[in-house]
Amino acid sequence: MALFKFYNIQLLPMDTKKTKEVGVEGYCKLFNALGDQIDVVRSKGSKLSSIAAKMRGEMYFAPYSVTIKEYPSDDKLKPNKLVHGYFLKFDDVNELVDTESGKLEYRSKGNTSSKRYELEFVFDPINHILAIHDTKGLPAKNPLISGLVDILDGHAHKLFPEHNLEIEELTAADSVKEFFEEPKQGITSYSGLVTFSNSDDWDEELNEELRPEARKAERELKDLSVGKWETKYKSFKASMMSDLPRIAKIQMMLATLYGNAEASYVTADGTRKKYHMEDHPVREELKEKEAPQGTLNRAIAIIRLITTAKMKTRVSEDILTKNKNLL
Repeated sequence: MALFKFYNIQLLPMDTKKTKEVGVEGYCKLFNALGDQIDVVRSKGSKLSSIAAKMRGEMYFAPYSVTIKEYPSDDKLKPNKLVHGYFLKFDDVNELVDTESGKLEYRSKGNTSSKRYELEFVFDPINHILAIHDTKGLPAKNPLISGLVDILDGHAHKLFPEHNLEIEELTAADSVKEFFEEPKQGITSYSGLVTFSNSDDWDEELNEELRPEARKAERELKDLSVGKWETKYKSFKASMMSDLPRIAKIQMMLATLYGNAEASYVTADGTRKKYHMEDHPVREELKEKEAPQGTLNRAIAIIRLITTAKMKTRVSEDILTKNKNLL
């Protein structure tokens, strides 16, 4: 059994009127540059840590293998593409000493580790979503996103100077549904952040009743080249909001795929609780016994997990438009 977590990696035009999206070829170009960088490091005999992101505890996070592969699409003349590879999390230890005496026991020629974790990934350039193996050694959400940004941002800026790199973890829509279904006395605060996608189909993730309002809001923000939409609401002191504004609900629905949201509230029995969207990442399982043989077939199977994961970010329940559980 192999569990995967998912991250939305976007190259967003900073001026939406003058600059187009990079598309599938652009995302492949980004990862191809990463693969070329690995090849240069190996050809020079340099340490992998020289291109790694520094992590806590004297650990490093670096790309180890990047390969762009093709597989059949509906158009026989234009196959689909995916990126398969591995990241490494490791330490960089060149000397080992005796614990008691402190005497040198071993000195390597360099590029050696005492801790090494290999993390398989697949990137879907169509949906611009990365699936990464959720196993021992995988950094937590924020250090991982920071590491990915460190690794990719230099290439992104060099290749696409008119675009901005944004990375968000996919979170499960079920958690939003459960938040609204829980009976409450009221809500005391809400904060949300969405990094807008420039894809034309982003609003397909929305409840139909909310789509017209969301389209209008998105169109205005897009026309103004607004990159991030941040919202905060607070109740009066010693009071509670009877509900969230509709615009906050729209933001919350989009945040499962493009951002984050959190809220503080009081349950029906008077308990104060907090909802953190980031506590509910989407995870999908690749069953090893059922996994197809061969690297390409395995990668295609993980691409299917990405499609499923994206579906799980969809919030389409009436609970968001008819919040009946506020007392």
